[in-house]
Formats: sequence, C-alpha cells, structure tokens
Amino acid sequence: MEVEAAIARIARGQHGLVARHQALAAGVTPSAIRVRVARGSWLAVRRTVFAIAGVPPSFEQAVLAVCLASKGRCWVSHRSAAALWGLEVRPPSAIEVTTVPAMRLDLAGVRQHRSVTMPLADLAHHRSVPVTTVARTLVDCVPQLSGRALERAVDDADRRGLLDVADLARCLERLDIPGRGGLGPLRDVVAARREGRQPGGSAAELDVLAILRAAGVPLPVQQYELVVGGRRRVLDYAYLEERVALEFDGFNPHGRLRSVFDDGAIRGNDLAVAGWLVLHFTSRTPPEHIVQRTLAALAYRRHRTA
Repeated sequence: MEVEAAIARIARGQHGLVARHQALAAGVTPSAIRVRVARGSWLAVRRTVFAIAGVPPSFEQAVLAVCLASKGRCWVSHRSAAALWGLEVRPPSAIEVTTVPAMRLDLAGVRQHRSVTMPLADLAHHRSVPVTTVARTLVDCVPQLSGRALERAVDDADRRGLLDVADLARCLERLDIPGRGGLGPLRDVVAARREGRQPGGSAAELDVLAILRAAGVPLPVQQYELVVGGRRRVLDYAYLEERVALEFDGFNPHGRLRSVFDDGAIRGNDLAVAGWLVLHFTSRTPPEHIVQRTLAALAYRRHRTA
C-alpha cells in the first residue's frame, strides 16, 4: 500500500506520469513494472516513462515525458516552451527541448537544442514542467518571429503579466554573444519599451499604433489615465495637447452586458463634456482611414486653438 501511495503521489504531480527510475526508487521492482505494462495499467509514453491508465493525454504530459526520459537534464524550450506559456508563437511540429552540449537525446518526435549558456535565471517550472523562462523563450524564438509577430509576442506576454521587460533585457544581454546573430530585432523591441511604449489592452490596439508609425504620424500617449465625470477612465491613445483620443473597439458577436453598454455611453458623454474628441476604430477599419481621420482631427483641433 505504501508503494501504491507513493506512485499515486508521483503521478499526481506529473500529469499522470511515472518514470522508471522514480518507480524503482518508490519500491516497484523491474518485473512489477513489466507486469503493469502488460496488463495495461501503465502505458508506455517514452522508453522509460509511463502514464497511469485513465489519465487523459495532454500537451503538458507529452513534453514532461521527454524531460523525465532525460532524467531531468533537459528543459522544454523554443516554440514548445512558447506553447506551454501560451505565447503568440506558431506551434512546432516536434517537441523542442534544450540540453547541455554533452548530452545526446535520441527520442522520436523531439528536436534537441544544445546550449552552453543555461543559467538558473533562464529556467523555471510551469504547470509542473521544467521550461525556459518567458524571457529566454522569446530570445530563443526570435528566428521564428519576424517584425510585427515579435512585437505581438512580447506585448502579449507583458500584458498578461508573464514578462518583465527588464528581465528580457538582461536575458538578451546574457545571450547576445559572438556567433549568435539575429537578435537585432529583439533589441529594437526592448529599446522601444524602455522608452515608454506600453503593451496596450490588446494586440489589435497596437496595430493602430504600428499604422500611425508607418505613416509618419506623431505617436500618441498609450493607455492614458484621466478622471472625467468623477470617474477614472483609460484612453487607448491620447494626443494630450489637442485633446484627441483614439479608441479601438473590439467586436463581440455575443453582445455585451447591458451595464457595459450603458457605461460606454456615459463614458463617451463625460469625455465630450471634458473637451475630448474621440475617434473610434475597429479591426476592419482600413489603415488609410485611421491615418486620414487622425490627421484631420489633429488639424481641426490645432486650427481651433490657433
């Protein structure tokens, strides 16, 4: 009974998995392992890793099985780590892990990366899986992220509280070593956020900012907080001198709560009374419309105050 309790405890903390070396340490004999597999109560996931029958398979289970098969000498990394953290990165076709240079993994469906720089600051556990930190994961994924996709991934992680941009900068400095190229785009992203760029309320909000930047339009302040009508409000973008606000309106096909709908009307009225000209854009607003209307609103306000 003590052995069974120990196995159950191990499996509960590992998405239903038990490694052979763990089973042996818990008191299960090699012949007993073979019997459990033959009876179907244990299912072989990897050569030395088993899943308890009845536990639903999952992505976490699949990647953890690779780590257990290596006896804890590898970490889920690159796009597999991005998937585990829920980052906006295209999923890989194979499970990606990083090991020390001397280790060789021979596991089906696994892509091994070797790294001479794997400091503790770049390692974490997420959902009981050994994994590279969000910062290290983003650095490793730079080759698969071009331009706007890289900005989206960083902003999404920042917005959800998974990433501190200062940690990303430090990780970038550790890994920006001779022979490792291609990190220039990430350095630019970090520099922009150190200068005050915010992650916004959504990726779509930042598309508006990218459109304005590409057209050479002066950039507004992001996520500007103010008090109107006795209540604290936040504007997606604000041109403070002209008192022009840009708002990105998301579309909810199932409608909105009545209280949210009513508050939106009150918010709009309070901003108007306070002298704000508010422009509303959606995901289907053509880029040229965003640029033209923004420039027109700024010109109108400047003319009024001239």
